[in-house]
Amino acid sequence: MEISLLEELKKQNKLSDFFSYWKKKAPVYYPEERDILEDLRRFSQNLALKEGIVMGCFDYRDLSLAFFTENIEQISGYSVEFLKKNGIAGVISALHPDDAKEHVAFNNKVLETFNKASLSEKKTFELSYTVRWLHKDDGHEIWFFTKAKPYLVDQYGNFVYDLHIAFQINNHEHLTGYDWSFSYTKDSGEKLVFKKNDVRQDIPLTKKEIEIAGLMVKGLDSKEIAEKLFISRNTVFTHRKSIMKKLNAKNVAEVVKLLISLGIN
Repeated sequence: MEISLLEELKKQNKLSDFFSYWKKKAPVYYPEERDILEDLRRFSQNLALKEGIVMGCFDYRDLSLAFFTENIEQISGYSVEFLKKNGIAGVISALHPDDAKEHVAFNNKVLETFNKASLSEKKTFELSYTVRWLHKDDGHEIWFFTKAKPYLVDQYGNFVYDLHIAFQINNHEHLTGYDWSFSYTKDSGEKLVFKKNDVRQDIPLTKKEIEIAGLMVKGLDSKEIAEKLFISRNTVFTHRKSIMKKLNAKNVAEVVKLLISLGIN
């Protein structure tokens, strides 16, 4: 993946939500952080001996990679120095472009739910996702199934570290693209599960509005949408107005941002 994409990820507003989790929070230092990371290193020594298993830990305060097993360089072609320097942005730039977009939307979805949960509920979050990396040198797809969870949550409920354990998938002919799910247990004992295929159930749009919204995300204007769906421009305008009202959006750019966060693409 070209470095220009990395710069795009850092600068463009479309990913600003993901890259600003700690923007309005004061970074906090934890005396036990060094011990936490050392425990991860010791734990990973056994796992790293097994081919195709990668561990990583993001620090959401500065969007760095606080810890990762260095076998990722052998698997993906991306150097340890590159990943240390560029953190989360570097990892996302190494993903398949389609998966990178969905991965950011997934993280925003998780953080939105996470921020509404109680402190005890936050500690029960569990995430799973299937994602493609593109090898740095020849661009071939490298599939991973990943389990993740919050690894350090501060006393205020802020997400500090997460932990990802990724398993390389060699037989991936049946896989078609990015997939995800996450869950957490409420204080009442009820376990809530969220899956990619269920995400549209939470969207207050009709089937036709979702269809038009998907074309809006792809950058089509009203005339192009009308021609593609064989409907009038006035009909498209009516649906767009309804979409903006239901999403409480002030302009089209805000609509697109909300639609991406809801998994419409």
